[in-house]
Amino acid sequence: MRPLTSSLLDAVRVFERVQRMFHPMMIRRHGEVLHREARKLLSARQELFARAPDLSSGETEVVIRAVDLVVESARTFCSSDDMQTGVFAAMQAMRKICRAKEALFDLRGRVAEIDGFFREVPRDRSGPAGNDLQERERLVHTGVDVDPYARGASSLFVPATPAGPDSLPLVIALHGGFGHGRDFVWTWVREARTRGFVLLAPTSVGATWNMEDPLPDLSHVLEQVERYADHYGIDTNRILLTGLSDGATFALRCAMLPSTPFSAFAPVSGVLPPGEISGAAGRRIFWVHGAHDWMFPPERARQGSIRLLEAGAAVTLKILENLAHAHPFEENAGILTWFDSGLSLPEA
Repeated sequence: MRPLTSSLLDAVRVFERVQRMFHPMMIRRHGEVLHREARKLLSARQELFARAPDLSSGETEVVIRAVDLVVESARTFCSSDDMQTGVFAAMQAMRKICRAKEALFDLRGRVAEIDGFFREVPRDRSGPAGNDLQERERLVHTGVDVDPYARGASSLFVPATPAGPDSLPLVIALHGGFGHGRDFVWTWVREARTRGFVLLAPTSVGATWNMEDPLPDLSHVLEQVERYADHYGIDTNRILLTGLSDGATFALRCAMLPSTPFSAFAPVSGVLPPGEISGAAGRRIFWVHGAHDWMFPPERARQGSIRLLEAGAAVTLKILENLAHAHPFEENAGILTWFDSGLSLPEA
């Protein structure tokens, strides 16, 4: 099983790199890369069953299901020559990758390599046993009983180990347009497990976050924060609101409101929405944007950050030369350190 598991995790990492540099004009080239990974994955699967044709276990079934999802994702990715249809196909493919991650996450307490995949650094061997660790962690999807992608749903991750002796900071991660919290939660799970903070990935009430009238979506998010704060010991004075694309733009919209409960904002690949900006005075904002963003040119990020600075916000803008319209996983560590110095990596 180990060679197949390794090949599977390698393929998922390739998908993450493709997503990071995804561009509509490069769909065919991206697809070729993903198809090569799918072929290698199918070859590893065939070798496994050639050696052990009767192999059957709960662990094996999960890995095979994840393999099937990754292979299907590669086939879906460039299933159309039409650019617009191709973009939506790529989005559907990435959703399948999220379902593969969700399946594999259930094995984190039993397979060390999978546990390591969902961490920034390997877990300390002197720590609790894997199964015990998994039992003390919580990943809860709410509002999806009837429809797994229902609007207004949410995904919540609670770590096994607190970040501090008293209460836990909270990171609220907002998905992009037409996205879902159940998918976007995987953008921050590694850091949440490693550093010990609560992670909430809500889903917008409508197809995307409402910029013109943010109150329904904001009320939806705050209701969940209130619901979980006491139960999981969340420090409501240490909340980071981050998001990608439409989620980033909505985070900035919240930063512009005269009153907001969030202490810091980290928009990624978003734009400053229109509206009164004076409410942003005193806000802390860490803005990450790609130099090759094909949806929101980086100049819009530069102009937006200047406006925020003029309004009195404390803004850090970071333009990444090797980033398209996507979330750069490697920036999570810097965002968290900027947000709260207490969220440093545990000492080895």
